[in-house]
Amino acid sequence: MSIRISESEAAAFFRERDRFLIFTHNSADADTVGSARALVLALRKLGKQADAFNREGVPARLSFLRPEEVFLPELPPLEGRTLVSVDVASPRLLSEPESAFVFALSIDHHMVNSMQCERLCLRDDFPAAGELVFLLLKELGVAFEREPDIAEALYAAISSDSGGFRYASTRPDTMRCAASLMEAGIDFARINRLLFECKTPVEVAIEKLGYERLELLFGGRFALLAVTQEDLEKAGATAQDCEGLNQIPRQIAGVQASAVIRPKDGEIKVSLRSNEDVDVASLAATFGGGGHFHAAGFSVRGGTVADVRRTLLEQVEGVLL
Repeated sequence: MSIRISESEAAAFFRERDRFLIFTHNSADADTVGSARALVLALRKLGKQADAFNREGVPARLSFLRPEEVFLPELPPLEGRTLVSVDVASPRLLSEPESAFVFALSIDHHMVNSMQCERLCLRDDFPAAGELVFLLLKELGVAFEREPDIAEALYAAISSDSGGFRYASTRPDTMRCAASLMEAGIDFARINRLLFECKTPVEVAIEKLGYERLELLFGGRFALLAVTQEDLEKAGATAQDCEGLNQIPRQIAGVQASAVIRPKDGEIKVSLRSNEDVDVASLAATFGGGGHFHAAGFSVRGGTVADVRRTLLEQVEGVLL
């Protein structure tokens, strides 16, 4: 069983150890990538050896974070390495064999964390892992105003997972954290544009199909979008092109909760969102998943998109009716 530690204790851990390998979750977003980049850059400036890894690779839409500077293309030999995960709530969010690793430290912000780890530094009241990494790096003495590369990575992490500071999880201290990072002179407007307002033609194509598949159920209180492997092939899309689908159902007036169902790596992935007082983390937990109150998910191995849709709606009916 892991022990819970504070940011200052996590900072002491980083001072004492070396040869860090930072793992990020599959279907990587700006929070996990930006947090890992900031950690690696800061640790290197402290004279430590540090690298990041994601077996799936970092999506092209996050290339502005220059992942090639910190992410290794292949998993290196692990002997003597200190394994750390950031923004990874469950081993299921990692590939084989990483899902079986025991991490020396897990840094996370999700309500439920089931990582196999010796130490857990978790703040589930934070909208992003990036905010926790910000506090941790402050403990390590990082002066963000003199480290624009680190500040840029953390701003992208925090802005991404707070929905551009629009989600209910955003706290006053989150805004103060962002302001501190902006004082480093980063181009925050460019970061937000690339995060929220820039799509590839393939992403536009799959989102167009998504609108065609959209369903409003339970009197318009639940929106569901299910795409099949055939849909992905028709749009020429991969799993990494589908992240924008999650925002489509929740944007409809009157929708309290929503789901996006899609195939990914031989499984069926379900992303849940809510706008009101619906706890989608608890809903996801009934399927072995987890996440936040307003944003959660789970995956099902075997079966079809239609099977998962039917089973999910049976559970949603009990929540909304």
